Amino acid sequence: MENQKPVCRRAQMADLDTVATALANAFQNEPAFSYIVPNAETRRAVLPRAFRILVGEDIKVGRVMMTTGGEAATAWRVPGRVHESRMDEARTLLPFIRIFGMASLRALKISNLIKKHLPGEDCWYLHIAGCHSRHQGKGFGGAAIRAGLACADAERRKAYLETADPKNLPIYRALGFEIMHSWQVPAGPQFWGMMRAAR
Repeated sequence: MENQKPVCRRAQMADLDTVATALANAFQNEPAFSYIVPNAETRRAVLPRAFRILVGEDIKVGRVMMTTGGEAATAWRVPGRVHESRMDEARTLLPFIRIFGMASLRALKISNLIKKHLPGEDCWYLHIAGCHSRHQGKGFGGAAIRAGLACADAERRKAYLETADPKNLPIYRALGFEIMHSWQVPAGPQFWGMMRAAR
């Protein structure tokens, strides 16, 4: 069983808790969320709630791919929906403030910089990618990313992502992404934006 290739499928709203739990675990020590919520225990408490909102939105307007056991997931925004609408932003603002409290100011700073650097062209945007720590290094994360890339390839579209974790750069390069630009959050983490050519 351990040697079988991970299988992926499209996540539905019924999968929201499973996906949010895996992603919250995957991002527990990620640089951006560590900057937003510096206290590890607080971060462990709030991230599942935050990812329920983030993933829920992407299920509605994009495509969320998950491994069948919920070990890893990727949340994609589809061409034409890369940028959130003002209505979507307004609807989720208050729930995020309730979750993050004063840390919302740091979250908003990062969010605004990400929006500023999003490409204007139609592409598949890898909004979130993560694998539960118990399953890392077993191919689950790569399978979840490739499942989304297959959708982009079927439409002959580019794919874009950003990451604040330098350890991710060689992983994404191996999947065909190249660094497009980089930016620094003032007093916070560095981000890299990466693009994968249409195939």
